[in-house]
Amino acid sequence: MSNWSKSVIFGGIYPAPFGEKEGKNNSRKIQFSPVSADSIHERGWAGTRISQLENLLEMAKKSWEKSKSLYLSIKNNLKSHIRQKQELYWPVLVAIVLLCFVFVSKIAFAKEFSIPNNLPIEDSSKLNLVGFENHPSAGKTCLVDGKNIINSEKLAEASKNFDKEKEELKTDIASIVKNTPMAAMVDSISEKDRTVAAFIVGIAMKESKFGVYSPKVAGRDCYNYWGFKGGGKTVAGGYTCFSSPEDAVEAVGKRIEKMVAKGVRNPAQAISWKCGSSCAGHGAENVRKWIADVGVNFYKINS
Repeated sequence: MSNWSKSVIFGGIYPAPFGEKEGKNNSRKIQFSPVSADSIHERGWAGTRISQLENLLEMAKKSWEKSKSLYLSIKNNLKSHIRQKQELYWPVLVAIVLLCFVFVSKIAFAKEFSIPNNLPIEDSSKLNLVGFENHPSAGKTCLVDGKNIINSEKLAEASKNFDKEKEELKTDIASIVKNTPMAAMVDSISEKDRTVAAFIVGIAMKESKFGVYSPKVAGRDCYNYWGFKGGGKTVAGGYTCFSSPEDAVEAVGKRIEKMVAKGVRNPAQAISWKCGSSCAGHGAENVRKWIADVGVNFYKINS
């Protein structure tokens, strides 16, 4: 391509190659090629495009900086908010994690690949998790080891057995406390668990002979047959004065239920009712007698 063509197409000045043009003294001559208007126009178009690209890059850079600044602002605000409200969010997070553990454990330890369920649910339930088969069966279901342990016949039978046990407990209590002030409490006591009821009767015999010797206010019975001190209206010595037999059984029953929940199963383990935190000042013989006297009626009910 000649220098003239290069000048026309690309613009600029192009010298002749070495040795192409020589003067008298064998010196090189440089040829200058004119620059056309078209080439200048073409170079101006390229410059415009480059300028536009530079502008776009600058805009992109500014957008990135703004996005980064916004992200950091949101992040810092969120951190600050969580730090200030962490007493609210932590319990929620812990509860969610525990629920997840419970759900996963039910699946992991299930013997059959079915919906984990410990509560009766209707067969028409639309709950069907991916990966679990929903086996329809008649009536309500309560799956234990993959077997339905609930149906109408078993429920009726269980209800009858429960009523029978309550009647037997009521009869046992009534036979012990008949013709005593505590006879008015038979119905309330028989609603309790048999072990709890046995403690209620056994301790009442030891502490007040079923209410014969119990606190009174202006001649009115306080229904406190256990030496119970639990606040509320009190009499001399700090003993609680209950307004009715039902209130008395409910309050004393709750105290004994807590003891049973901690593993107390016999009079010897219930000695804290007499001694409190220590029996050091009560005498060994008195402690043995209290255990033996409470046990007389305790074992009649809870043998």
